[in-house]
Amino acid sequence: MRQLTLFNSFDCRNLFLFLIPVLISSTAASQQTRYLSTQVYQNIIKPDELVKIKTIENGKVQNTASATLSNVKITGERQVLTYNNEKILAIDSASYQKMKSALHFSGPAKNIKVIPEIHIDPSQGQDEPCVYQIMFTLEQPLQYNDTLKKFCGQLGFLLAVNNGAIVPLTGPVNIEINSNEISSISPDALKIDHLNIPSTKIALAADMVRDSAEIKVITTSNPGGYTTFLKVTPRLVISTNQTTLQGLGVEQVPVNVMFEGSSSSDSVTVNFSTQKGVVTPNSISVRYNTPATVYLRSDGLGNSDLSATTSIYPNSNVLIFKYTFPWLFLLAAIGGGLVGSVAKYLISAQNNQSILKPIVGGILIGIIGAVAYYGLGINLLGVSLSPALNALAVFALSGLCAYFGISLLKPGGK
Repeated sequence: MRQLTLFNSFDCRNLFLFLIPVLISSTAASQQTRYLSTQVYQNIIKPDELVKIKTIENGKVQNTASATLSNVKITGERQVLTYNNEKILAIDSASYQKMKSALHFSGPAKNIKVIPEIHIDPSQGQDEPCVYQIMFTLEQPLQYNDTLKKFCGQLGFLLAVNNGAIVPLTGPVNIEINSNEISSISPDALKIDHLNIPSTKIALAADMVRDSAEIKVITTSNPGGYTTFLKVTPRLVISTNQTTLQGLGVEQVPVNVMFEGSSSSDSVTVNFSTQKGVVTPNSISVRYNTPATVYLRSDGLGNSDLSATTSIYPNSNVLIFKYTFPWLFLLAAIGGGLVGSVAKYLISAQNNQSILKPIVGGILIGIIGAVAYYGLGINLLGVSLSPALNALAVFALSGLCAYFGISLLKPGGK
């Protein structure tokens, strides 16, 4: 009986001594297992939502697993979690307020996009890992640059810290940007090695784009890239085939008005401004996808410019016009009046009077009729004529006015 008691006592002591290391090891392992805090991401990911966990080593994805957000284990390796079916997101309200406070960001929330990746950097020597996301801001939408003759824009990429200390990263984050619609992206590859600001700038340039331009943001964890669209600011353009006009109100030219960079059927009010001259109409509603026409009439002599403005877009290009003395108009009017008055005199039954008086009178009447028509828009002849100014038309109008005389002239519109 004594031997059995001694054996049992010895056996229990050995079992206890054996279990102590096991219990210590188990407790230590339990203490070392840490999970990602879901509080930081509750606005964008549900705790029970599945995310992909990608382990990154030497700039490549080594393995991929899946787990709910609340069960993501923090390891000593660099990890990237992807979510939202790998689609770029708009920044959520809580993250935006935090960004404004921490980084003194003043831009609107609509200009901030978030890559659907959560980066977990082990941050050697720190108790907590550094957790951050890739974001980019639309610092300048694609709008036309008159100097470069291209649509230009700018993006700013940064690694925004969500949790943990702001410490040096264990390695840079590689990002590439490409597009089939944007001809120039500079630089098109980034290696961001710091957290938060300053952001890394990307300059964009395109020859011709409409409404929006597609770009892809490629990361180590998603070589296929994330697709997003950058808004294009339409360009207001005015153009004409003629910039030299006969001055003193004699000549007018059509000016085309259109928007480049938009295919929308919506419209906007366009107003015109000129140093000298009259634009008809001075304000017009222009559809984004349909050109319109206004008319500029000269006034005085010398140079003048014409521009167009809207309340929501940058001003148009500027057209420079030159108003010259209307020698051609005057000579055509005199010539027409001379021919008309001579013709009237020759067929007149009373041609025994002096020819000087009817010729001078005919010339003056011809000039008055031509000026009234082309300068004031008043058709005293009562005959439909082309509003386009040319020497032959002026000659014919002046001659007819001289021939028929003012007693037969009938007021009317063009």
